[in-house]
Amino acid sequence: MEIIFVLLIILVFVGLPLFQMRKQNQRMRQLREFQDSVQPGMVVKTTSGVHGRVANVGETTVDLEVARGIVTTWDKAAIFETVDAVDAGSAQAETLQRGQNESAADQSAPKNPFDDEHPFNEGETKSQ
Repeated sequence: MEIIFVLLIILVFVGLPLFQMRKQNQRMRQLREFQDSVQPGMVVKTTSGVHGRVANVGETTVDLEVARGIVTTWDKAAIFETVDAVDAGSAQAETLQRGQNESAADQSAPKNPFDDEHPFNEGETKSQ
């Protein structure tokens, strides 16, 4: 009877934590696989909650367009999930829909925000 009790205690204190670590490792592996499969045009959410459209994917970084013409660089590990929809009435709802239509039709690279024709550069000229 004592042996069964000892085995049960060992199972509870060793077996359950090992099972939980295995589940956590599976989740982490799935997240890394997702992060490696991120492609330009996808709408994603970072671990900090920032939503954006993937503009460019590097080896360890991802460029996200968080607003029209505003591109920020993030570590690939910060990408958490894809975003299929946003709350109704959100300013991003129209952008998300626009992007899905555009990305299906055109997979070209995003425009550089520092190009001459960009609205932020009105009145400025390139000088060398």
